[in-house]
Amino acid sequence: MRTFDIVIIGSGIAGGFLARQLRLACPDLGVLVLEAAEVMEDYKVGESTVEVAANYMVRRLNLGTYLYQHQLPKNGLRFFFDSPDKDLPLPRMSEIGSDHMPFHPSFQLERARLERDLVTMNRAAGAEVELGAKVVDVAIDGRGRHTVVYEQGGERREVACRWVCDASGRRHVLFRKLGVKVHKEARLNTAAAWGRYRGVAGLDAVTDAAWRSRARYTSRHLSTNHFMYDGYWIWFIPLAGDLMSVGVVFDKDRIGAGNAPAGALPGPRTRAEFERFLGAHRAARELLEGAELEDFQSYAHLPYHAEQYFSTDRYAVTGEAGAFTDPFYSPGSDFIATANEFITQMILSDVRGDRAGFEEKVAAYDAYYRFKYDSTLRLYERMYPVFGSFELYRLKYLLDFNNYYNLVVWPFMADRVTDVGWIREELRFTDLVLRALSTMGEHFASLASDLRARGEYFAQNEGRFANGLNGVAQLETRLGPAIDERFRREQVDRAYGSVFAALVERRLGEQGLSDRARLVSELPLPQVLVFRDITPERLARLLQRIGERMTKELRDELPDAGIERIELGASGVVSVTGPAEGTKAHADALSRARALWDASAGSLAHIAL
Repeated sequence: MRTFDIVIIGSGIAGGFLARQLRLACPDLGVLVLEAAEVMEDYKVGESTVEVAANYMVRRLNLGTYLYQHQLPKNGLRFFFDSPDKDLPLPRMSEIGSDHMPFHPSFQLERARLERDLVTMNRAAGAEVELGAKVVDVAIDGRGRHTVVYEQGGERREVACRWVCDASGRRHVLFRKLGVKVHKEARLNTAAAWGRYRGVAGLDAVTDAAWRSRARYTSRHLSTNHFMYDGYWIWFIPLAGDLMSVGVVFDKDRIGAGNAPAGALPGPRTRAEFERFLGAHRAARELLEGAELEDFQSYAHLPYHAEQYFSTDRYAVTGEAGAFTDPFYSPGSDFIATANEFITQMILSDVRGDRAGFEEKVAAYDAYYRFKYDSTLRLYERMYPVFGSFELYRLKYLLDFNNYYNLVVWPFMADRVTDVGWIREELRFTDLVLRALSTMGEHFASLASDLRARGEYFAQNEGRFANGLNGVAQLETRLGPAIDERFRREQVDRAYGSVFAALVERRLGEQGLSDRARLVSELPLPQVLVFRDITPERLARLLQRIGERMTKELRDELPDAGIERIELGASGVVSVTGPAEGTKAHADALSRARALWDASAGSLAHIAL
């Protein structure tokens, strides 16, 4: 019986990346990859990568040259918003996107080609990769060596190993053999249908001069393009060669259900339904004119999770073999990068004989990975009713984009994500983070419902442009190997305060409220979490507290003015009691109070516009 240090089940990007990382990290490790497919040509979704996965591929896997030579660079995320009748031409749609390539690279992956190339690269690096090798049995021995049985070419073969890593995707080979339950997620009820088209001219073929100049002629084609609707979204992702990935992800509780918005189409499940669904949207229909649908796939349900991902019995899962949330924001390859980082560190500790360090890492990494799933799931949980409104989603994206760069990308780039001490510190704030995600999700969903009732949900869906990169410009020079924890905390408070103040302004009709420095400074994350309901009464109490603080400041600044109270009212009204009206003391106090109240917060909600 042949013996290896690690057997990896599956040679998709999760297993292929893990094999490459292990061989680069420790060339003495014996790595066997067992891939059930005889030829790596299966079309898979997950083409779009974001910053964590890109950093992992370039920095950890040394794939930068390969990616730029054989795959496509990505021009960030881009979002388009339509009319209620889905009839706006592309140049008239409101848009969130960039007017230049983002400062951190990311890529669009033609998965089948990449996975074929990984087989070649991994073999050249010394890993053994067996194609047409279907794993039929796994026996885990926590005290000795594991046994993996596979069938290949009509023969049954058996190998021994110290580690088994499952990267088999939704087949869940290892969990099925171990009897580990994979839970269908009930908090997010989404499904998807997708295909690849040939002959799509692409977004850069649109010749409208004003529309093209709006983005300074940067390539919209290279973006992950999202067409946003109430309860669903449509993606257009370019692939190397004459291919365009096009898909629909929809909330089954909103689309085609009893509570679906008026005029909503049923979610597509078949190829014919998919083509009919896309054809009902003018922008998608015009982009696909003359194109040919090459293949089609669908998933009836997207999110799921397990109870455990890494074990001291020396087995682990990566990628979709363990969990999946939602393809919006393209987090799948980020999950792969994180899991593979964890698995590599656990294996290295184990083979070096550091039992205490190994057990410590397994516990910390598994807890963090479960937290990562739960926090990502909550990010999406209430988003689908918000998607169709430019006005709402612009704020949601601003908050999410800041949190992603600050709380996820930065620690990964600084190699903190595998630091057990750092993870333990992060896990102390698990409840706070999850409450923040849920609370803000509730506020967004509630405002979406309110705007629908007012007939204002689609009010800003035509002719507007927001440069999404402006909202993270302050992080551009900061991201790197050194972490500034104070700055990170300040950015969290600034992002939540800016966005929440904008929600309060819109909900209560208080124009100009959201860029007042005094108000935004009173809304750090902990205070936002206390602000459970956005009501005139809650706002009045907040304004009273701000007024009391301003009263104290102005008494110290103008001790002879006789100031008794500063009051802040609706629509920016400021009043001063104490000095007699008409006197210089009253005029000076009122002028100073108004200046303090009118001072700009430099709110991210305004900068991003």
